[in-house]
Amino acid sequence: MIYTIFLYHSKSGLLLFDLNFQDISSGKMDLFSSFFAALKSFISELVMEGAKELKNIELGDYTVLITSIYNIEADLVIIGDKEDLKAINKIIPKIIKILLKYQNIFLEWQGKRNDFNVLDQPIKKLIFSQKKLIGSTSLIEKPEIVLKSIWGRKKELSAQQKDYLTQERQLLIDKLEKSSNIMKKLAISNKLIGISENLKDDQSFIKYQEDIKFLKDEIRNTKIKLNYYLERIKTTMSKAVNSLGYKSLNEGDYKDVYLNLYSFSNKLRNLTKDNKWELYKNMANRLINKEEIPYDDLSEAISFILKMNENVESYLN
Repeated sequence: MIYTIFLYHSKSGLLLFDLNFQDISSGKMDLFSSFFAALKSFISELVMEGAKELKNIELGDYTVLITSIYNIEADLVIIGDKEDLKAINKIIPKIIKILLKYQNIFLEWQGKRNDFNVLDQPIKKLIFSQKKLIGSTSLIEKPEIVLKSIWGRKKELSAQQKDYLTQERQLLIDKLEKSSNIMKKLAISNKLIGISENLKDDQSFIKYQEDIKFLKDEIRNTKIKLNYYLERIKTTMSKAVNSLGYKSLNEGDYKDVYLNLYSFSNKLRNLTKDNKWELYKNMANRLINKEEIPYDDLSEAISFILKMNENVESYLN
């Protein structure tokens, strides 16, 4: 079967268009985003080598076919099963025929990938007409085989370089284990992905790829909780102020506001790279210690809380 079709700009190596025929859910696509990034980077490097004719490169059980199309200054790249090489070779001229119909888009390209969306339907129609080239599998079923094949074509590192990267990786792992900040852990995990790639360590590469997916899910969940606490902060503070009547500010009941604001600050702590979260914790403490702080400090805290931005993103780095 055909898994993916890429079109690259011959002179710059920029990806113009890609079309997936793999059976990949959005969740798995997120999970293997680093894998696909490595694959695209590898393909881009192959293209920039300057293909003069049809190229056929093996990636384990798969094959990569690169065809330079000089009339449109583009390179067509197809990844498919090795056993379907003949069928893929037969369909390449038909794909080129479609591309040449849109020659002006390639030659007049101004840098927007959306310009090539017009290719989506005619190419899909052609591929789906070839039942032999359509299947229900994907490259992520054997990611380690693809990675090993990709890295096997890269220059070997010296013993000194490997030693340096191994030490750097251990330092990052130590930092990762000590950190509770999700954003810092995400940044460290991304660095570990890069080091694993340079060391050609497919198991670590896949592991940290899975960790990154977990961290991104955790970020999304934390944002949902932040939004909940933010709404509760605004609601409970409005209720507390409206319930004052003729009472003084330090006689108000701010317990619910405190609980939500304190929780908000703790969640924010895990998503920001600075100490902004301490400001909201400080405001929460003013509410709970209302009888021990100056009236003006309490008034300032209440006013500050009532004016808090309702957009969660405004609190993040």
